[in-house]
Amino acid sequence: MKFSFHVQLLVTCYPIITLSLCDLSVLPCFFNVTFQRSNTTPLVEQVDFTLGINFFGILNLTKVLTPLLKPHARIVNVSSGMGDLSKVTPELGQTFRSEQLTEEELVQMMEQFVSDVKSGVHEEKGWKMEPTYIAYRVSKMGATALSMVQQRQFDADPGADVVVNAVCPGWVRTDLGGASARRSVEKGAETPIYLALLPPNVSSPRGKFLRDKEILSF
Repeated sequence: MKFSFHVQLLVTCYPIITLSLCDLSVLPCFFNVTFQRSNTTPLVEQVDFTLGINFFGILNLTKVLTPLLKPHARIVNVSSGMGDLSKVTPELGQTFRSEQLTEEELVQMMEQFVSDVKSGVHEEKGWKMEPTYIAYRVSKMGATALSMVQQRQFDADPGADVVVNAVCPGWVRTDLGGASARRSVEKGAETPIYLALLPPNVSSPRGKFLRDKEILSF
């Protein structure tokens, strides 16, 4: 798999980041790429690339930078409403939502999905979505679930008060969203900023998925 590239990039940048930032109060993980409907890149390559950035990018960045997080740090992971679990089987949805899901198990799910796409068996394994945006959808399912997993990990040290949330900024007029998107960049940034500035020892939201400052079901 190509995920090792992103790990190597972060490891290479780590000394620069540590010298320039030292301590982090906010860690925004704005990993967000997709292939448009007209793109002819083979599905296998789309899946490998998209998950490598949208899911494994978040995973690897937080792993590298966690030692730099200050008490009361806030992590904001960009996800999407397109990661709706209604697009997978109830069994897969239950696994994604499970409060017992570990990081290792989630990574295995993402890697298994990539493997199933390469083998052409992903639909019979429960990933029954249109090919156009399946890579993006699954990467965002992973990003939201990862945010919940990460919060459970940080909660093991409640005194640190590190809070992780996933956010859907909506359909925003960016290079990805296009000129016809309904939301301005400023509007799309409102909820990520709100989550980045949550006060110390906030009880909620923690490990949630939000849009327009409202907690959504996953």
